[in-house]
Amino acid sequence: MAEFSGEPKFTLRVIIDQEKKKVVLAEADRDFVDVLFSLLTLPMGAIVRLLKKHPNSEIGCFSNLYKSVADMGIDNFETQACKEMLLNPRSVEEGKCKRLKLNLNPTDDDLKFFKCPYFSGCNLCSNFSGSDCACGEKMDQEIELSEEEEEDQVVKNDVGGVFVRGRSSFIITDDLKVSVDSTGLVLKTLNLLGCSDVSKLGERLLEIGLNEILDLLECIFFSNTLLKKQSPDDNDMKNIEKLLSPCVEAKTEVAEPVFTLDAIVKKQDMKVLYVECGEDFVDLLCSFLAVPLEYLRDINLGCIGNLRRSFNDLSVDKGKVDSACVIPYYYKCEKHLSDIITQDPPVYYRYRNSKPSQPDYSLTTDSDRTLLYRKDRLVSVSLIDPKCHDGDQSENGSGFVKRGTRFTVSDDLLITPRNSLSTSISFLKKLQIKADDLDVQVIRIRKAEAMSLLRASLVTSSALNTALWNLIAKKPKEEN
Repeated sequence: MAEFSGEPKFTLRVIIDQEKKKVVLAEADRDFVDVLFSLLTLPMGAIVRLLKKHPNSEIGCFSNLYKSVADMGIDNFETQACKEMLLNPRSVEEGKCKRLKLNLNPTDDDLKFFKCPYFSGCNLCSNFSGSDCACGEKMDQEIELSEEEEEDQVVKNDVGGVFVRGRSSFIITDDLKVSVDSTGLVLKTLNLLGCSDVSKLGERLLEIGLNEILDLLECIFFSNTLLKKQSPDDNDMKNIEKLLSPCVEAKTEVAEPVFTLDAIVKKQDMKVLYVECGEDFVDLLCSFLAVPLEYLRDINLGCIGNLRRSFNDLSVDKGKVDSACVIPYYYKCEKHLSDIITQDPPVYYRYRNSKPSQPDYSLTTDSDRTLLYRKDRLVSVSLIDPKCHDGDQSENGSGFVKRGTRFTVSDDLLITPRNSLSTSISFLKKLQIKADDLDVQVIRIRKAEAMSLLRASLVTSSALNTALWNLIAKKPKEEN
């Protein structure tokens, strides 16, 4: 990942109730609001990585998902690139985020393409080093871009901003509701907060940099206030319980992906201790790391809901913010949530054209095409999916982990490859439970349960039990 250099700073004017020692309002410019809204575009895996250095900031089960990918050996993945793309997930909005005053998720390989040693014969390249070429070689040799071509990728739009319009100042409430500044809004907010006596209000200027933005990112999950982390209150927990109650969806004729799992449950209370599954279910869990925070729009934990609704109201791209979740094309799997859409692969053209010879190869990319030049001639080129093994570019994608592998997934979503019989014994010893206290149930997961599992992964450390309890048969206790 690229390092931050010359860290920019933002100035935030904060209005404080001096008696209650509480933030009432904050005033910020467009640059800061753009960065604030960019938090919603971050993939969940990127958020986990950014908050790793913050103590006690584990986000539900996502921290365990990320740790599982990091701890698993390369031989458990289809390609080396599969592990890399999950540990450093990319966003479809990263082009816009390059224009931010502070980009929280910079990537140093935005314009990098890799070829194998026999590129002239294969005519294939990949966005990720270590992908398998169709010829069986590793695609780990970088194709260089000229400086002129790299500069062409950054689109400047100073008038429209990145995520919000114009140059207006903005008002941010303590619970992260963002609005365009106006006297009417200020008066209304002060009255609602019981702060009509302005003589009791004071002002402070805060300098906000990277560390403060990361603190704010943490507060979005763990607090209902802008500048202070706190534990969820009773209303938060009620909202969470309501949100995670298994939903019954209307039947549709569209075929849904089905995941069949062996659930190991305690006979006494029928709680799920762990599940045994194949590669498809693990691919689904891994894909959660690529899902942007904005997709979890109905989560009311902390300030997420308020920030999302403000983004809805102020976004430059009105009409697009409520669309389905879109992730880069190389995160596509054979089975995935139907509400998650992967981009179509880039379109490639074949031309012959003149081009000044700089390196032997140069690559020009934009939103519409990828053009590869060899010396003075443009040659054909196609991009290979980094998940594809031995050049098998199937329509659905081949997934992240090795085909035909069995895995164990704990209630808090720690994933372990089942390499031998000792895996089960180790789990039983760790849980300190006897074999005759357990039952094995076969369960089938469809869209409703998968969506509930995604939400549960964010707000609880008991994701399997929270999302799947309605699938477990409640057997009556045996009488002695």
